Amino acid sequence: MNLQIRKAGPNDAVVIALLARITFAETFGYLFHDHPDDLRGYLDRTFALGKIERSLGQPRNTYWLGFADGLPVAYAKLKYPCAMPLSDQGDAAQLQKIYVLREFIGQRIGKLLLQAALAHAASLRVPTIWLDVLKENDRAIRFYKQQGFTVLGDDTYSIGAQTFAFYLMSLSSALA
Repeated sequence: MNLQIRKAGPNDAVVIALLARITFAETFGYLFHDHPDDLRGYLDRTFALGKIERSLGQPRNTYWLGFADGLPVAYAKLKYPCAMPLSDQGDAAQLQKIYVLREFIGQRIGKLLLQAALAHAASLRVPTIWLDVLKENDRAIRFYKQQGFTVLGDDTYSIGAQTFAFYLMSLSSALA
């Protein structure tokens, strides 16, 4: 399988919006079994085409697309600067999104996206990258720990009627 990563641009909004909706629903849809309207509302608000277009136009947001044999199968988003919770460090970057279509998980595309984001952060001399990960997402937690991230603390996030528990994880850049 030929894997490629490239920085996304304004013309990629449609692809990112579609990948975002599908990958979020694939990853977390089971949590909304009893609340399907909450999931639909979240997808409509968070991944609306206009919102993604505006986000791509913000200089502090950088997106990447991951391709397998020429097909878009994954994306990532890094936001810099973005203050880190539980810290007074304002000069940090947040890995806000890194999602892979279910069929392509385990094919190294997620790792390549993370490497692209970390290289970009290093080029900006960002001292710390942080992220939120659902506490029950063992696969993602293992992945981030293998890449050197450590648990910083706890966080919560509400979608509709539900509140979810997250770990805050961080990585200090040796390249900054």
